[in-house]
Amino acid sequence: MTPEEYQLLINLVMDRYHTLNLTFEQAEKVYKYEQEKDTYSAKHFFSAWEEWDYELSEFRQILNEEQLASHENYLNGNSQRYKQSLVEQDSEKEKDIACYEEQINFYETQFLPDFFKDPYLRFSWLLNDNAKIEYLRTEYKLFLNDTKKEILINHFRHYRVFKPNELKVALLQHKLSCLLPNYRQFKCQMDEPTKAVALFFITKHRYLPDNIEKLLARKFKELKIFNEAIFKKYYSDIGGWRAEVGQQSDEEENESRVMALLLLDEGKYGY
Repeated sequence: MTPEEYQLLINLVMDRYHTLNLTFEQAEKVYKYEQEKDTYSAKHFFSAWEEWDYELSEFRQILNEEQLASHENYLNGNSQRYKQSLVEQDSEKEKDIACYEEQINFYETQFLPDFFKDPYLRFSWLLNDNAKIEYLRTEYKLFLNDTKKEILINHFRHYRVFKPNELKVALLQHKLSCLLPNYRQFKCQMDEPTKAVALFFITKHRYLPDNIEKLLARKFKELKIFNEAIFKKYYSDIGGWRAEVGQQSDEEENESRVMALLLLDEGKYGY
């Protein structure tokens, strides 16, 4: 960078913060702060609140008292507008809450009971694999705990207390994963030993006993019909089609069903 180019960049900083009447030396420090703040990272990023806190922390070391008071008022205004936008966005989540609550009711009262009526039906073909099943369930419980903690931390990091409906939606989604194990998501988070145990079951039980196959086919057909109906009920106003993101192949869908059956827990994983 030439001295002229550098001079231009600092002048642009002074223009952006013209209400503060920065000196050239102050503008240089602000420029350095902006460069550090905007450093690219694929893993780490600020929430809006964190970015404002970082900015205030740096500007306290750069500005004089009069400038700082002016800039704090500016940041407070941004914060208030942001809070209001979060509240307004959150009011739109009531439909999602109703949808997920109806899904949970369907799972608990209609979809899942058939799987627990006859334990022998579920496990007669797995008598020699109980230890491996318990291992997978223990790992799935850890996955659920970790996922819930992530939901809570990320929510309050980004939204604080201004989007309670958003949090409720996320926790209802998590409850669905407690009721009917989400193997597809679990698989993405598995460590190597857990992947090996899961692969053992997938390989060994690629073909299920007829009674188990019929049970799964019947129940997941019921689930598909219900999901289509509830989507139409709550979201028909967004159009006559629904995009399937990351749609599974027949083999992947069968794998998810079998593993969901193995991971089913009548105690809902303590939810």
